[in-house]
Amino acid sequence: MANDPDFDERLSAPYSISTGISAGGDDEIDGYLESIRVQGFCVIERVIPEDQVDAVRESVHRGRELLMKDRKAERARRLELERSRDPGYEPVGDRPRPPRAPHAELCDIARNETFAEYLAESRVLRVARVALDPHVRIMQTEVNKSAKPEEQPVSKERLRWRSWHSDWPHDLTAYGPSSEELWKHCGAVSQPFPDVCMALSTVWYLGPEDVTPFSGGTWIVPGSHKDPRNPRGPDDGIDQHAPIPGEIQVSAPAGSVFMQDTRCWHSRAINQSEHDRTAVVCRYTPWWLSGNEFGNLHSGGHTLRTYVPQDVYARFSPELKLLYRHLAEGEEDLLQSGNQHAAARARETREKYKGSDNGHVVIGEMSAAEWRENRAAQ
Repeated sequence: MANDPDFDERLSAPYSISTGISAGGDDEIDGYLESIRVQGFCVIERVIPEDQVDAVRESVHRGRELLMKDRKAERARRLELERSRDPGYEPVGDRPRPPRAPHAELCDIARNETFAEYLAESRVLRVARVALDPHVRIMQTEVNKSAKPEEQPVSKERLRWRSWHSDWPHDLTAYGPSSEELWKHCGAVSQPFPDVCMALSTVWYLGPEDVTPFSGGTWIVPGSHKDPRNPRGPDDGIDQHAPIPGEIQVSAPAGSVFMQDTRCWHSRAINQSEHDRTAVVCRYTPWWLSGNEFGNLHSGGHTLRTYVPQDVYARFSPELKLLYRHLAEGEEDLLQSGNQHAAARARETREKYKGSDNGHVVIGEMSAAEWRENRAAQ
């Protein structure tokens, strides 16, 4: 605790792993992308303006209360549905698995519209679209990821405790499937993982204090997204509860967002401050990554899909609609215009090289950077 005579005051001093990244324009975005490529993560500071953080945090707290009521009502409807089929039905554990809308679970974002619009902030979207694909989606929204303060003094042994893991779709043990409920596992990419960023996990820090090691900033192992091992891999020989050389903790001002390649090894940390640390977790994915296997278990139910009601979706900004269109009632998720434009150009220009012997093509000669330069010059 802060009153401990051995306490290092630097642990409560705000700093950011974004230090050194230029502010503004393409250089700032390039800095975030380079950080993700090399270290596996970045922090975009003050996506939510400093004077708006308190209001957004309070709106998230209200949204949680509404969601708890929603979950209770959803379970009652599911039980009623099952008993209409089998009058003697009694639930076992967390079952039954809920059906699709209107009997499925509301997406958490449906009760968090004040917070929602920041998910489409220009810097965040630019990073996600370059790192993943021009057509990105939000596949997961969790508003219950806060950390309460420790009630008792924290021992040195407790401070050394970790819970290393990577995130879906690279988590090998997500949600603990059993032989009775194999469906509970949300699906995992097989090792060794392809060297591709398949999703970006984001943690939105909503205060009331800045995130520091003392208040429980996320533990992260820089560069671990390039390691073929997994901290929970059965054959990788890693103690998922012990510190790892090179580990650091995220630090950032309230209102900032931490973005990480889902392959990165990370762990929650102990909140030694006097305040609850409010956070929201969202996962950005490319259009080609299936989310059908990804359960919304964090919210208190078991569903393969959540949904956004049409009346809520209608109030979203155009950019936010693109992120949630795949979950919206009555909407069809088409490829975005950039992808459609590329497909149209491919059809229109395929006659250009007809008759060539392709003698000028040397496989592997062109880099991605050269390809972009050539495209820009055309």
